[in-house]
Amino acid sequence: MKSILTMAWAAEDPAAFILAAKLARAFDAKLVGLEPPSYGVMSMAWADAGMGAPIGGGLAEDAEERQRVAAVRQTFEQSAAGLVSEWRAADDSGPTAIGLIGRAFDLIVMPQPGPLPKMPESVFETALFDSGRPVLVVPQGFQGTVGKRILFAWNGSTESARAISLAMPMLAGAESIDVMSVEGAGVPGPTAAEIAQSMAAHGLKVTSQNVKPGTRSAGQTIVDTAVTGGCDMIVKGAYTQSRLRQMIFGGMTRHLILHSPLPVLFSY
Repeated sequence: MKSILTMAWAAEDPAAFILAAKLARAFDAKLVGLEPPSYGVMSMAWADAGMGAPIGGGLAEDAEERQRVAAVRQTFEQSAAGLVSEWRAADDSGPTAIGLIGRAFDLIVMPQPGPLPKMPESVFETALFDSGRPVLVVPQGFQGTVGKRILFAWNGSTESARAISLAMPMLAGAESIDVMSVEGAGVPGPTAAEIAQSMAAHGLKVTSQNVKPGTRSAGQTIVDTAVTGGCDMIVKGAYTQSRLRQMIFGGMTRHLILHSPLPVLFSY
């Protein structure tokens, strides 16, 4: 891994920048910070899609927007001190920019999305679907490191299988990997034990388990297992169910996107 693209929505939540910088140092990678889209551009993008703007009240004034972006850039430059780094202003500063630009990078690191003042989910989804690259989502306030003890959330799907390859730079350096499936929450495919055996053949330190959720959702079961096991990161192939279905009924991916207390590496 030699190139990392990162974005933060506001200077008050620098966790993505801080973790991206730690990874850049660990992998001797170039770190590029991308200017976040403006509130105005985001609102127009939602209007073009026939949806209400995700902004409560009026749009921020231009001066306030410039101040926000300047503060984000300053936070990035502080986090990237001593690294080979660059700040990049997207030509359109729109919600699609990170997906297009991200195709040239090995990893995208961004903050956990949610309702404002957090980053809108649409920006994360653009990065995930348009870049073809793995996206590491970092919870607000996270200050640790990742990649030593990894929980791999396996559900038998094509997306989960693809995640193995895309996450390999992180998996290869892990001290332990727990391939975990949730009973009753998978699709037809290899078991967690079979995947663990396949990964172990590559020299990875892997165990496996199939966990009964009880009264918990599958997403919460994954989170609980990762936290109890002392993991520092979750790896997940995203959206085995459709995005629309998950927005309406919920699902593992959406729960991890919005609620995981640990960084989650998603791929699609």
